[in-house]
Amino acid sequence: MDLPHLISSTLGISPPWQISSVNFDSDGQRLDITVDYDASADQVCPHCGAHGAHCDAVAETWFHRDFFRHATYLHTRVPQRNCCGGHAMVRPWTRPGSKFVQLASAAASSQHER
Repeated sequence: MDLPHLISSTLGISPPWQISSVNFDSDGQRLDITVDYDASADQVCPHCGAHGAHCDAVAETWFHRDFFRHATYLHTRVPQRNCCGGHAMVRPWTRPGSKFVQLASAAASSQHER
């Protein structure tokens, strides 16, 4: 089994989400995972049931201090929908018990710097 497939299975990642890269720094004991979202797929809003495209995406970084015994950073751009108030798409690694915590998103960081 290849590493992206193993990580996808462990995190519960399935289409339209997919792992696009996995980088392991054995010296620093750090794992970096990049997850992409297929924004071209017709998706249903989990809040209102509307179909259609996404209006924007927000860069996010998530951290797990002991994923496969390594400090792990998960990087992604999360699509936002404007059909019912700008909700982000559901992220599989945020389910209860996952132990990933969100570091500052790009939107939150840029507002904080102002």
